[in-house]
Amino acid sequence: IFRMCVCLELRMALDLTTRRLQLTQVRSEDWEEYYPIISAPETSAHSDLPRAPTEKRARGFVDWMVRLSQQSKGFAWMVRDVETRELLGCIRLNSIDKRASVAVIGYEFGKPFWGNGYATETLIVVTKHCHQVMNLYRLEAWTLAGNLASGRVLTNAGFRYEGTQRRKMIIGRQRFDMRLFGRLADD
Repeated sequence: IFRMCVCLELRMALDLTTRRLQLTQVRSEDWEEYYPIISAPETSAHSDLPRAPTEKRARGFVDWMVRLSQQSKGFAWMVRDVETRELLGCIRLNSIDKRASVAVIGYEFGKPFWGNGYATETLIVVTKHCHQVMNLYRLEAWTLAGNLASGRVLTNAGFRYEGTQRRKMIIGRQRFDMRLFGRLADD
């Protein structure tokens, strides 16, 4: 079951559902529930998210996700448990290149929910939606070198490791290697 919208000159669902999960379009008021996830040191340890963001920065990040869809540059969903409605995490198309039919995916989940398959299940339903409904040909995601768990999530969802971009990511004043993963509609 999903609500549809013709956005981005692409068809997309505002809501997606699996047996265990409900993905709903991010709203500005989601920041408060999302704050404990984004502010946890474990969440930002392997990403370019701000380390220990303030509530103001968390609110700003959620507002940025809302603007993504309003400006037709991407889209974001909050991921909740179907039964309890508890917020588990977030997944988003950080950018969409309509001309090339490519989107870059990012996600994060609260540490209490790691190891339960939620991230993989979420990525599979979003990937299927991107390829089959939105007609996006290529999806990309990256992890920092050392984030083996996220690499497993990506490969379990059908992404292929495509290589390491040496010292590409700058976080704070340090450079890190980025591992690039990709998935094509015909993979």
